[in-house]
Amino acid sequence: MTFNIKYLFIFLLFIVSCSNETATETHEQDHEEEETPGQLHLSDMQVKQAGIALGTFDYKPLGQSVKANGTIELPPNNLASITPLMDGFVQSIHFLEGAEVKKGQILATLRNPEYIMLQQEYVQAVNNLQVLEQELDRQQTLNEAQVGAKKKLQQTEANHNNAKAQKAALAERLKYLGINPERVAAGHIQNKIYLTAPFDGTVTSVKTHNGQHIEAGEMIMELINREHMHLELKLFQKDIPKVKEGQKILFKVPAFENNKLYDGEVSLVGKNMDTDTKTIRVHGHFHEEFDLIAGLYVEANILLDTTMVRSLPDDAIIRDDGKYYFFSQTKSEGKELTFTKNEFVPGSSSSGFTEIKSYEQELDNSKIVTKGAFYLKSEMNKGEGGHHH
Repeated sequence: MTFNIKYLFIFLLFIVSCSNETATETHEQDHEEEETPGQLHLSDMQVKQAGIALGTFDYKPLGQSVKANGTIELPPNNLASITPLMDGFVQSIHFLEGAEVKKGQILATLRNPEYIMLQQEYVQAVNNLQVLEQELDRQQTLNEAQVGAKKKLQQTEANHNNAKAQKAALAERLKYLGINPERVAAGHIQNKIYLTAPFDGTVTSVKTHNGQHIEAGEMIMELINREHMHLELKLFQKDIPKVKEGQKILFKVPAFENNKLYDGEVSLVGKNMDTDTKTIRVHGHFHEEFDLIAGLYVEANILLDTTMVRSLPDDAIIRDDGKYYFFSQTKSEGKELTFTKNEFVPGSSSSGFTEIKSYEQELDNSKIVTKGAFYLKSEMNKGEGGHHH
């Protein structure tokens, strides 16, 4: 019995020893895994809280370019102030700011007793002209029969011509107000006028309200047609020989936080120099974007070299000890994500993007950290390669 207890004791010691060795090996392996240089492990919750966004490489022309600043503008014919040609009281405004309207749609309705008086004058002018036409026919008949006095005929002709001119003038005034003279002559008198859209467009401002008295020429609302928005850039004299029609333009709106890049093209290079700023104007066209509106300030690069290169936004790039890096997501296990720090050699930079040179390990579909790189750098500096939960 004593012999069996002795061997049992030795066997238990052997089991414990093996377990300790296995645990030590596992701990060493885990420790070794945690301390992989240039890697950071985060939970998916940490990734969401840090606002980390993933993307892929972009291909953009970042070669030699010319910088120019300016604004987004509209041609004069694409901007309209809606104003009445006669005083009136606003009965109704049919659209609010931001509304899309079609050509000919009623924008506002105005009322005024003077509209009725003008139509009354027109009806009287029509009737008066009819009387004078009959009188003119009678005088011409008498003159041909050498019965009437020639002076009387001449006076009747003058009165007829004056009445004809008065009728034509009143008819034009009615047309300006949007009133059909023929309907008025037929007895259809209206007590209101309608202001309509001169083209398809967007209401950008409304300056009045119901019941307000509006004077002739006073703006009720403003309307724009966005179809022909364009860039008006200022180019310094030293860069004039470099810029030609057809060159590509990359521009951004500094007021927009997303730093989105828009494409355009040089369509016209001005010939007159502004003597105060020593610049000429460059006219550029771009594809219409919903978020671009007239009056926005832009920063642009006119591209002299359009070779497409692999690039990343500057927010995705960090600099440390004179070297350049970006992060990529290299592993996803359950709720844990692994990010790897990648060194590269930068090339050209333009419009918020930098060329990625001398780095071929990452494929174009790699998951690159495009937002949150500085957060990852900060976490990595706390403990190179450690877990952060």
